[in-house]
Amino acid sequence: MGLRFRRDTTVFDEEALRELAHLAYRGRSLTIGSARARRLLQSGTRLGLTTSDVVTLATETLRAIDEFGEFLPALEAVLDAFDSGRLQTGIREPLNRYVDRSAAAALAVATCEQCRPSIPIRTAVESEPVELAAGPVQAGSRHRPAATEPSRASVQLDNAERWPERTPDGFPQLTLDVVAWWPGLDAWDLLRLKASVTQSLSHAGENLSVLIEQPGDQHPVRVGAVWLVRRPEVASSVYELRAVLQDSSGEDPHYFRFLIASDSEWCAELHDYLATRWISRGTSPAGPTEFDEPFGASPPAVRPRISLAGDPSIS
Repeated sequence: MGLRFRRDTTVFDEEALRELAHLAYRGRSLTIGSARARRLLQSGTRLGLTTSDVVTLATETLRAIDEFGEFLPALEAVLDAFDSGRLQTGIREPLNRYVDRSAAAALAVATCEQCRPSIPIRTAVESEPVELAAGPVQAGSRHRPAATEPSRASVQLDNAERWPERTPDGFPQLTLDVVAWWPGLDAWDLLRLKASVTQSLSHAGENLSVLIEQPGDQHPVRVGAVWLVRRPEVASSVYELRAVLQDSSGEDPHYFRFLIASDSEWCAELHDYLATRWISRGTSPAGPTEFDEPFGASPPAVRPRISLAGDPSIS
């Protein structure tokens, strides 16, 4: 994901950045718009984009969202402009010569989340609503999930190559010690997430799984259908983890969700990876519509900074 070869990551058009700041928080304080623009620049850096790339893609995304009022047609318009070469670098060359399509899509998701949080990020096929369980690993739902079979080329394994750990077989792995909350808890509790990516049997892409383990848990839960969604209204370091667990007995799948909080940049890295993974399959980076229903309860205050043992620093 990201740059095909090295370019200057510091050069950008000041006027273009000011325009982005205005679009990021239209009609309101430029200071707030500038803060959102800076967060987008940080998101783009994690994706391997230059500052100029981020300004170009984010501005195009915001214009498209404001035109269509929906994320899916806006994303399609941005990617069409990207594929056609209409979006250009600062030296007037097609942006798609330097930037991967998956990185452009992931930045579009980040732009919508940061600047247009009222616009739902929805690309999955609509499905009937279900009643969500309160806890993270309880009994299953009686409804089928939306289809999550790949409809586009799979995200390639090398997108996770920069992860700091490796499985015994040498595949990328990422461990996050976080605090978690779901309705029914009086306080945030410790939780460990271990994401790993292996080569798929068809050699067409990657198999992803996330092990979810509570302290003292004798039976950790491993899921493959998992999403991370930013929850900035709770705190800047908070995400909502959404997952579908399919029981080996063939029973109907169980949908569960909970909030996690971590100051680690690897948490943001996993969010970007998952968003790109689902977009590449033509499905929603926020999960099936079963997750559209709100929690119905507010979490207690989360500490502004969380010190977690065993969380490697990002390179």
